[in-house]
Amino acid sequence: MFTYGAQYYRPPNPPSDAWADDLSQMADLGFNTVKLWAMWNHAHPSEDKFDFEELDELVELASEHDLDIVISLILENAPHWLVDRYPEARYEDHDGEKVDVRARPNTPGGGWPGLCLNHDAVRDHAERFTRRLAGHYSEVPTVTSYTTWDEAFFEPNLHFPDKRFCYCEACTDKFEDWLHDRHGDVDGLNEAWETRYTSWSQVEPPKYHGGYPRYLDWLRYRLDSQQGHMRWRANALDESDATASVRAHGISGNLGDLPHRFNDDWRSADTVDEWGTTTFPHWGPDHPEITTDAERQTLDHHLMLDVARGAAGEKAFWQTELQGGHVRSGNSIDPMGLTRGPDPDPESMALWNWNALAGGATGLLYWQYRPELLGHESPGFGLVRRDGSRTERTEVAASFADLVSERPVLEESEPVRGDVAVGTLAEAPLFNYVAEKDTEQFATAVRGAYRALWATDYQVDFAKPNQFDGYDAVYLPFPLLLEPETVETIETYVDGGGTLVTGGAPAVYDENGRCLRESPGHDLNEVFGTRLRTTRYADDETLEVADVRATVSADGGTPGIATAPAAARRDVFEPTTATALGRWSDGGVGATVDSHGDGTAMAVGTLLGRAATDSDTLDAVRSTLAHLFDRGGASPIVRCSDGAVQTRLHATNGGWLLYVLNPTDESRTVDVRCSKTDSVREALGDLRVDATDPLSVTIDGRAGGSLLF
Repeated sequence: MFTYGAQYYRPPNPPSDAWADDLSQMADLGFNTVKLWAMWNHAHPSEDKFDFEELDELVELASEHDLDIVISLILENAPHWLVDRYPEARYEDHDGEKVDVRARPNTPGGGWPGLCLNHDAVRDHAERFTRRLAGHYSEVPTVTSYTTWDEAFFEPNLHFPDKRFCYCEACTDKFEDWLHDRHGDVDGLNEAWETRYTSWSQVEPPKYHGGYPRYLDWLRYRLDSQQGHMRWRANALDESDATASVRAHGISGNLGDLPHRFNDDWRSADTVDEWGTTTFPHWGPDHPEITTDAERQTLDHHLMLDVARGAAGEKAFWQTELQGGHVRSGNSIDPMGLTRGPDPDPESMALWNWNALAGGATGLLYWQYRPELLGHESPGFGLVRRDGSRTERTEVAASFADLVSERPVLEESEPVRGDVAVGTLAEAPLFNYVAEKDTEQFATAVRGAYRALWATDYQVDFAKPNQFDGYDAVYLPFPLLLEPETVETIETYVDGGGTLVTGGAPAVYDENGRCLRESPGHDLNEVFGTRLRTTRYADDETLEVADVRATVSADGGTPGIATAPAAARRDVFEPTTATALGRWSDGGVGATVDSHGDGTAMAVGTLLGRAATDSDTLDAVRSTLAHLFDRGGASPIVRCSDGAVQTRLHATNGGWLLYVLNPTDESRTVDVRCSKTDSVREALGDLRVDATDPLSVTIDGRAGGSLLF
């Protein structure tokens, strides 16, 4: 069953007198699932009182309408009695100030951001509540799953951008324990950090930028701590209700927010049965600014879907939160409670649904069914009006609820393996943050690479190093610091026949942030057959890459040239066994290619992806990447005659499903070539087949559809 429904209950909203009619209407719309928040401070008002009365009534009403129920565990709102008892457990910033609990847009009832879960007594109480909640509903068959963490990130760092957390006594003590495990004794720590401590009592967590090794370790510890909290939540829920699945969802932390939010989607997904993502297309990556550009929305939407799908691996993944109504710009960073965006029109809502299906989601839940009624988010997000009446958006949702119910193939199909993978390395954004106080170079390098590949017909996956095997080509957009485990995987991947392309010289720094005397380091110089000679910052030069696809002139002249703009870095290489593939204007070698084992390694001396974030240089980056991947034997499985129209191929049981998406305002007629497809059996959505050999399809503006082969 394709899960289709909406988030509904986040106390104190909606009012209880609306519950019965709303849940009845959700069932009439064809929804099969409803999501309810179990907020710690609301359902645990005193130490010995657990109040599930409201949840009980909602569960009963939903069950009467055969709705599956997802209960979200929300611990980021501590009970006030617990705050009184353990005031020392309040989050502490780098200047030693404690954070008092408060109301915020997504926690209008107060208690946010909760208490530090590294405090043992607080964690014990949190686990007690978690187990009581799951045990309470363990005999209710319609409670089919629990969410361990909505959007799964560490909230204080994001919502207090000028502060860093958490430096409470519990976090400091656990950091010391973590250092013991990583480095052994003080001598081991001194070797890694280049320090001369004589006692652990002298070691403190870094509170300011300045030292690479210690700050990298601090961020690694915070990531490990976050994932530890994810895992114990999942274990407590699973052990207390073994019949229900455990899920969570993120917000694509691996795209650049990792050092702030400590949300590694891959590691988080590893703790649960099913994974998902949040997408509010009107916000996009520049939240809280609002965009209505459908082409940009579609690109950003697929970017987040592809990250979530890569993190989920073989597990099912959901579009766990999809914008249901207008977004508010309000949050604790920029309150703006009276600023609102437009209501999504029906065409946008339909396109967002097609995006989710094309991205491989096996479930979709709107945020949210009713508009919010309290705080900065009010009256935002609602799929229906404040009085519960239906909207054009509601009708679109109902039509897709029917579609996914009537076409099981839409759930059963899976996206084929991508033509190329963008390598996702946790160490990359951490190092960028430690070096620059932000992740701008990394984030633009990743997003730009995806944008360029997306616009060149490549079907793109995101993959951690342990997922590289099986891809014809992998692109590393920011490889300056590589962990030893990453280096080992890279060597194995290339030896086994893969093509690896790097944007920037690889392994310039070791895992502690120490600049290596020779790079590529860790013996990768043997894989790439080159050495880094010099590097400097550059945004105003071009790299000419020999394009072997171009026609050679009759007199045997030089092949054509793909011109790539420099972005941030201008690396000059000295090939040892490699061949010079590209040169800077002064003749310096800016790109190399070499064979190693059964594979190929190419080093490109600039952050190519970063250059693709500029529309004026996007085409140059597209051309260069296409050349590099073609040379490495990776080419698009589906080619479309119009770069504005996107496709995604899925495999079905005995056939193929091709999604076609048009985010532009105009109807488009395109020719589509795919070696795996044959005759069209059925067309779904706002498209029609004009011819079959070659395949010609007309698709309406801001629309989507699929072809079943």
